[in-house]
Amino acid sequence: MSGSCSSDRIVFEIGQIAPILTWAEEAGVDLDRVAGKIGVAPDALRNAPHTRRPLTDYFRIQSEIAKSLDDLTAQLSERKLLYQSGTFVISQLKSARTLQDLIRSLASYFNMLHGGNYNLVRQSGETLTLILDDSKFPYRFRDNEPLLHFVRDALLIKVYCLIDSLTGGVASKALTRVTLVRGRKDIEDTLTSFWEVPVQYNKTVYELVFDYQAACQQIAPATNADLSTDGIFSRVIHHLDTLEPETDTRPFAIRTEELISEGLETQQAVASAFSISVATLRRRLSEEDTSFRDLVLNHRMERANALLARGTSVSEVSELIGYSDVRAFNRAFKKMRGVSPAVFARNDAAVNEGA
Repeated sequence: MSGSCSSDRIVFEIGQIAPILTWAEEAGVDLDRVAGKIGVAPDALRNAPHTRRPLTDYFRIQSEIAKSLDDLTAQLSERKLLYQSGTFVISQLKSARTLQDLIRSLASYFNMLHGGNYNLVRQSGETLTLILDDSKFPYRFRDNEPLLHFVRDALLIKVYCLIDSLTGGVASKALTRVTLVRGRKDIEDTLTSFWEVPVQYNKTVYELVFDYQAACQQIAPATNADLSTDGIFSRVIHHLDTLEPETDTRPFAIRTEELISEGLETQQAVASAFSISVATLRRRLSEEDTSFRDLVLNHRMERANALLARGTSVSEVSELIGYSDVRAFNRAFKKMRGVSPAVFARNDAAVNEGA
């Protein structure tokens, strides 16, 4: 299948993204917490540059940075991008009935988010091409060429995995060619082995080239797709894990939290994802001194923190994180955070104004 990979090939070294980690920590990201999320020793993200990790962990790191700093770009752009969406574009994306529809809507969606025409779609003869022209994108680390090549290669894989997951695997069957801006030897070439279609180098733009007839085949609309920051990262990570399963040695609670962030908020759904019984799920979490209820509550409160910090009203936050009664949300939030959601929002706004 196009895009499938082997876990012993699709890896990166922590040292390859060291500038990103340093910048994130200086911006306030708790690197020890991030290390725990990917199952490495706390000092590995600072002092073990040759530690090799699967590509999924790069996206897990990005996700944690994005959540910590409320920045969709995970600080890879010099222009902070708060998560916002246009209802019309999102509805088009979720109702797409062909790969072609989805690619066109996704290009519009990302252009709207980033405020520029970085994503183009070209139909020519027997191909449909998604073009990523990021030559003028305000990358933070654009003077670090090896890092920039890595970031851009990983971004193309992320976009592809998002498309393939939203189309139920149709994209992997339709992909015929990939083009990269960098040269073949510009970085350690582990990411290229992700692609099982011809790869062309030294081009002016990045391209995902699909067979046009396959791109016109019907797909099931991704009506319930979560296109929040958390949702996109979770979808990409899950899709990569599906393409090439790996032995996950992280604490069971962290793996459960990740599934919850993907939208699996019932014990039965999470137990099924692990291929275990609900009783075993409860026992495994108890062994780590937590419970499914506590993990769900913590996930909801972390989402609430981020939404309140963006200025979302208390009533809207309550609805978005699954509370039908705003009073119940207020009680739960105050129990965990020590203050009401309204007070938390005011305090956060005062801190930002003083910064």
